[in-house]
Amino acid sequence: MAKKVYDKVSVHLSYYDFEGGFWGMTDKNGNQWLPLNLDDAWISLGNIEVVVSFVVDENIFSLVNWGTPVMISAIKHP
Repeated sequence: MAKKVYDKVSVHLSYYDFEGGFWGMTDKNGNQWLPLNLDDAWISLGNIEVVVSFVVDENIFSLVNWGTPVMISAIKHP
């Protein structure tokens, strides 16, 4: 299956305290993205708005039942 690339998407990065706790991203349309490779440096900043580029690969699965699993390729403050 082909990978889908998203470039420069504005999202709110938030911590969710259920299913063991995890960080998730929600865009302005309400889409939920589960970053699998979020760097610890961003986690230390807390709940913030960021701009991310990421790849969705339908062959990637997660034990967290929230959002679409993604691999971040770039992340920055808006």
